[in-house]
Amino acid sequence: MHILAFGEVMLRFTVADKMMLEQCDNLHMTTVGTGVNLLSSLSHFGYDTSILTVLPDNPIGKKAAADLRKLGISDKKIIYQGKSMGSFFVELGQGARPERVTYQDRLSSSFSQMPAENYNFEKALAGVDIVHICGISLSLTEQTRSAALKLAKMAHEMKKIVCFDFNYRMSLNENNTHETMKARYQEMLPYVDTIFGSKRDLTDLLDYQEADEKKLYQQFCQDYQISFFAGSRRTFIDDKKYFEGFLFHHDKIYESSPKELNILDRIGSGDAFASGVITGLLEKWDFVDTLEFAIANSVLAQASMNDSPIFEKQDIFNYLDNKGTNDLIR
Repeated sequence: MHILAFGEVMLRFTVADKMMLEQCDNLHMTTVGTGVNLLSSLSHFGYDTSILTVLPDNPIGKKAAADLRKLGISDKKIIYQGKSMGSFFVELGQGARPERVTYQDRLSSSFSQMPAENYNFEKALAGVDIVHICGISLSLTEQTRSAALKLAKMAHEMKKIVCFDFNYRMSLNENNTHETMKARYQEMLPYVDTIFGSKRDLTDLLDYQEADEKKLYQQFCQDYQISFFAGSRRTFIDDKKYFEGFLFHHDKIYESSPKELNILDRIGSGDAFASGVITGLLEKWDFVDTLEFAIANSVLAQASMNDSPIFEKQDIFNYLDNKGTNDLIR
């Protein structure tokens, strides 16, 4: 089973020792991105993975590709062109101070400036079973939007399973109207089989008016012929943070139990959840078992540093078997 992700690869600079950026002189650099995070987790679960992206044709791009290989992601479909990568700074939260992310210019990156016609999508899809496309590509540039849509159409025509993550970001759409973004997502959705998102994506972005959650998901999946709609959410119980997930399939909502969070770094939590759901669907597990596995993967990811999960299946099973209480591995 081979899984391909299309999306932006970025450099993450993490401020040391939970200090604020203004206080710090040392930064830790890692290579991340929605596709990177998802594939890192899936590669550690034993699947063949590769990423279709554009990196700068210089030592920065080569360093990023080397990082991807370390995560178990094939770099054979990477295109090297241009000189720039998007990047962001992370200040880890502590107590009442939340985690903060500050982006640098993403729109001039090699990925954002790559014309759709310069990709060989047919070649990239050869031997691929599942394609994952990140919704952020609809918010970056005309080039990334066109490329994402063209890839989705071709993968759909070739009978590949197409996964899509809403990943809508207000900060990337300050110059786009609501109707513009709604139309972009509506154009993409007919080519998608499995979607990761939230109730808010449907009501606030796509303007669905249905209040009943089951009827809302039912209408959405019928409108676009979606097989699976899954998402995660954070809740508070007795002032403690919990994480839980849902999966809608064939007019039924499946839900996980809430699992307590002890957050070290929450970035990439949705990607860890998505990789867990994809794993359960591939393995044909019971849907509730799939959600339990996906939420456990995300809880562990949030208790570790950096975006990209590197847990193996047995790590997740150990967490579930011990209900998160095992504090020593021998």
